[in-house]
Amino acid sequence: MEERRPKKILIVDDERDTVEMITTLLQLEGYQVFSAFSATEAMRFLETERQKSQETDMAVDLILLDVMLGDEDGRNICQKIKEDDVLKFIPVIILTVRSSLQDKIDGLNIGADDYLTKPFINEELLAKVKVMLRIKDLHDELRRERNKNILLTQALEKRYSFGNIIGRSERMQEIYELISDISNTDSTVLIQGESGTGKELIARAIHFNSERKHKPFIVANCSAYSQNLLESELFGHEKGSFTGAIRRKTGRFELAHGGTVFLDEIGEVSPPTQILLLRVLQDHRFERVGGEDTIEVDVRVVAATNKNLMEEMKKGTFREDLYYRLNVIPIFIPPLRERRDDISFLVSHFLDKFKREKGKKIVDFSPEVMEIFLAHSWPGNVRELENVIEHAVIIAKRDEISTKDLPQYLLQKPLQGEELVTLQDVERNLILKTLKETNWNKHKTAKKLKINRSTLYGKMRRYGFSKE
Repeated sequence: MEERRPKKILIVDDERDTVEMITTLLQLEGYQVFSAFSATEAMRFLETERQKSQETDMAVDLILLDVMLGDEDGRNICQKIKEDDVLKFIPVIILTVRSSLQDKIDGLNIGADDYLTKPFINEELLAKVKVMLRIKDLHDELRRERNKNILLTQALEKRYSFGNIIGRSERMQEIYELISDISNTDSTVLIQGESGTGKELIARAIHFNSERKHKPFIVANCSAYSQNLLESELFGHEKGSFTGAIRRKTGRFELAHGGTVFLDEIGEVSPPTQILLLRVLQDHRFERVGGEDTIEVDVRVVAATNKNLMEEMKKGTFREDLYYRLNVIPIFIPPLRERRDDISFLVSHFLDKFKREKGKKIVDFSPEVMEIFLAHSWPGNVRELENVIEHAVIIAKRDEISTKDLPQYLLQKPLQGEELVTLQDVERNLILKTLKETNWNKHKTAKKLKINRSTLYGKMRRYGFSKE
């Protein structure tokens, strides 16, 4: 267990006898005591301590400050301390020989945390010192928690900024632009896409790029609960509202007040719960299960599903009015097989991630592995690719991942009729697409592909490209 340092107290008083008496008293209590006999000496000492505190834990914990310091006024020092961004957190106890109420009020008005009238009783001084030090400990703890929350928020913002969603294909670029456009609105968003495409990542990007980013982001997986339990999860319940409800429970919508609630797998919600959700989307009000009080919340709703809700509406399993309430801003995430241009970027990203986590010194993948990656249909999408690369990094014995490091199912030949896409196919299609986008401008094409023009000319000759 880490040993706690003794509390540091600075006495500022021009009466040496008083300083010696207080010093002895505080040292007997285990405090580390420093002294200054003038305003100039006190400020010089505090400035030195401030510089030390940038590298080590050397900050003063408490200041005992005499009001009259010869020709100087101790209240001026107090004011300087409380106006300093670093020193202002140090509590100050004013020492004064004047006991008038107005003098004490004046001291508190300039920022002093407490006062003590000379001559004082030793026990009274010690009691005030202990109280002030305890208050400072609590303030320091709160400040640390606040700073921790700020750092956490900044980390989340960085992690879930749409710039960190991997993908450079044209369709993903359109999604990034859409996220940027809609983040600072309160409109409901419906994210659709196959399992593993990153729907929750998109939802978090919307939240952490919005003005609600300092408020909660609450996830509710609608497929994980039965109808009754889902209502309790979303809206909460009152004590005794059903068997097992031994206390009041706060629902996800209430927890998300001021922020965003993410309704994952919204297509799994039963028709009765759909009616309750429709009301929340319309007027942001609901009642807890078994409760009578109406609760009003300020939340933004982002929903996601891997189902085709249009088909579900035709079947009668999903309400049409709820669909249109959710689908104010639709986002469709294409499956990985429809954006193969992103595979190489995703592969590089996940390799960097897992080799750091696993402590491996892997440099690259063999060309055969990349051809397999580009040929595979990826039914599990980005999540499947991530799992495959984690598997390969763990198994690999050399600095290059080979086919023997891959899961066995990836090595099976494609079924009859399944198209085999090679690395050359992807390169050929990408070059041709970029040439068309730039109206066959070789300089712009090479720049967009991040290759030099001589390399581009060689590849164009190899693939037989000409504008005609």
